[in-house]
Amino acid sequence: MQVVIDIIIPVFAIIIIGFVCGLTKIVSAESAKALNSYVLYVALPALLFYAVATAPIGELTNWDFLFANLIGILGSFIVTVFIMIFIFKKKTAELSIYGMNASYGTTGYMGLPLLIAAFGHDAALPAALATLIHNIPVIAIVIITFEWARAKNDVTSNNTFTFLKNVFKPVLFHPIMLSVLAGLIFSIFEIPLPNSLDIFASFLADAAGPTALFAIGLALVNQKGIISPSILTKKEVNTLIGMKLVFQPLLTIFLVLVVFDLEPIWALTTILMSALPIGAGTFVFAQKYNTLTKETSMGIVISLLIAIVTISILFVILINYYNLTVI
Repeated sequence: MQVVIDIIIPVFAIIIIGFVCGLTKIVSAESAKALNSYVLYVALPALLFYAVATAPIGELTNWDFLFANLIGILGSFIVTVFIMIFIFKKKTAELSIYGMNASYGTTGYMGLPLLIAAFGHDAALPAALATLIHNIPVIAIVIITFEWARAKNDVTSNNTFTFLKNVFKPVLFHPIMLSVLAGLIFSIFEIPLPNSLDIFASFLADAAGPTALFAIGLALVNQKGIISPSILTKKEVNTLIGMKLVFQPLLTIFLVLVVFDLEPIWALTTILMSALPIGAGTFVFAQKYNTLTKETSMGIVISLLIAIVTISILFVILINYYNLTVI
């Protein structure tokens, strides 16, 4: 119970403060977009770069950790796609958005701040790597799926170069990917960070967690009208929430406990990251491709409210199971 008071409550309290500030118009709810851009393009990349650049290269090739995360993500994605095909009779590129809802969590905006608040620098690297794994593969699948469908439908365009550019440019130039690649260069070649760059990156990294949490709360103000009694009967949304908050964590727990051999902090990071609510980034792609925007918004808000309870319970269980001490 003490860990809930010391770690969980302060983390979710920042989200609540963001919501209250937006609701009372102390901070404009429209500012959420600017804050999200700051986190995505500045603070979060700085945190990921710093964590990777200062890590020994051996820790970056923890294959059990990488595969445990990746299989958990893709497993939930693929199973959801099959459910949508065979039970809900869905088809075409929208299947990838369903899969993204079931496998893409708030790793950078909630997982990272929570783990670093609990375990400090020891959790920074596994949390950073997990964020990369949870982001890039799913984003790549969604982009490839929609660009492939667009290319097939556009009979006037046979430009392979344009297709490849539309697919790979957003992935390769994603701020998370660029920051990790930059960090890898420093780690692989054992380049010490100059003091000025060290201080610069660490300052920005420290701002990533609180700002991201505040932005989540602020963004909820614009979503407060979504929740209604009719949502509880919408089977598609309930299925996606169940896949994200129940199936993916259970699959990942099986992988961590039975299939792979992970050190305690890496195991806890893997499981906790899998249990996070549907990530806000999912809505960005739903909106970009004008697909399932309403269902995705519902899923994000409801899964976040549920996760406040489920994450708290899971976090306490994992800390006790692995006998870890919070800072």
